[in-house]
Amino acid sequence: MKALSSTVVIHVSDLNRASKYYIDVLGFKPDFEFGDYRGLSYGDICIHLSGPKNPGRKKVPGSAHVCIDCDDITAYYDGILKNGALIDVPIADRVYGVRDFSVNDEDGNTLVFGMAIV
Repeated sequence: MKALSSTVVIHVSDLNRASKYYIDVLGFKPDFEFGDYRGLSYGDICIHLSGPKNPGRKKVPGSAHVCIDCDDITAYYDGILKNGALIDVPIADRVYGVRDFSVNDEDGNTLVFGMAIV
């Protein structure tokens, strides 16, 4: 078997509020909507948001921690900061060879954006 891709499902307490944050603040694009479940993308990255009325598997909103590898995060960081992103850990070069930062959504789900540094 060859694994081809992966999509994370992030559970949120209010699907419309979360979608607005991911789209307007973080720059994701809507892909699809099916009831209280939405797909979003940013480039080749896909995430799904699951609202409280979605009949599928339930997880506690705010329990997600997602790491996203990127080619360059500095301009993106500056842009989402201006948009009002909820920065959890500011951007910096880390001793483990990655420049990264983390951002939370209103439920406390965390997305880490990082890039390898040489």
